[in-house]
Amino acid sequence: MSYISKDEQILIKISKYMDKLEYLYSHIQDLSDSEIDEGIEGLALAQCVTNLFELAIRLENDEVAEKLSILSSGRTARLRNINSHDYDAVDWVVAKDICRKILAKVTTKLLGTCTNIILQKKHEIKDYNSKNKGE
Repeated sequence: MSYISKDEQILIKISKYMDKLEYLYSHIQDLSDSEIDEGIEGLALAQCVTNLFELAIRLENDEVAEKLSILSSGRTARLRNINSHDYDAVDWVVAKDICRKILAKVTTKLLGTCTNIILQKKHEIKDYNSKNKGE
């Protein structure tokens, strides 16, 4: 199979945003709300959570979506909505807690498992667009 499926593309992007989230969280985890508000790391972190949410809700594979459900959970959705519509109202204690939980759950190992699930499903589908049709 030579094509990259939509879910594979989403997982690649989720992995990149997880790296950014980890980096940004490490910079704000010990800062006060006012210190976060003065810098740009908080804004970037909230945007990463928003992007992760938007990617997770686009996953088509139900098993993968369930494994990554923390990215589309109610708390993550609320943070996404606040960030998108009223950034100044972000509660950084809650945002940090959400990030800690996401970082603890969405590990490199879990993303690898999700990728394997997608690849397994991909091999079950015939690719009529490749040179070797039907393979």
